[in-house]
Amino acid sequence: MTLEQALDSLESASFLDGTGNAINGVLEPALDDSAIGGALRGRWIGHPIHPALVNVTIGSWTSAVALDLLNHQSRASKLVISVGLASAPAAIATGWADWSTMNTRQRRVGMIHAASNATGVFLFLGSYLRRRKHTDGVAKALAAAGLAAASVGGLIGGHLAYSSTEQEPAPAGKHSIRR
Repeated sequence: MTLEQALDSLESASFLDGTGNAINGVLEPALDDSAIGGALRGRWIGHPIHPALVNVTIGSWTSAVALDLLNHQSRASKLVISVGLASAPAAIATGWADWSTMNTRQRRVGMIHAASNATGVFLFLGSYLRRRKHTDGVAKALAAAGLAAASVGGLIGGHLAYSSTEQEPAPAGKHSIRR
């Protein structure tokens, strides 16, 4: 199985539909045609804002792992991990706002994308908490694992945004994230 086939297979993860419908049952009424929903979806700039916000988070965490590889940069690494953790809630909120407009197949992929990124957030939080007492191999390993999880999440997010596979249309009155 190729990587492309593996990513395409995420669209068939129908076991996520019940959970996805429950989550969307909460998000959709709260965000649809509201000023908050429009702001979170980037209507004010004409396109989703989530990808831009993610750059702050993943860039910070990539920098932290790079600093860890250089050794003796523990304060700087802890600082950029905290920047990534501070920026994550905005990236998460905008991602879920975009997700709430998607069709069923896209929502499946989006949920897996979110789970991978949530794993990254918690691993980086663990690394940050460990660094409060000492920066050691455990703190650095947590950061490296967090970056790996967030990178997989980014790969899945790229598939979600740019895949050329045929998709079912978005629900009536909704737009599709895919271009």
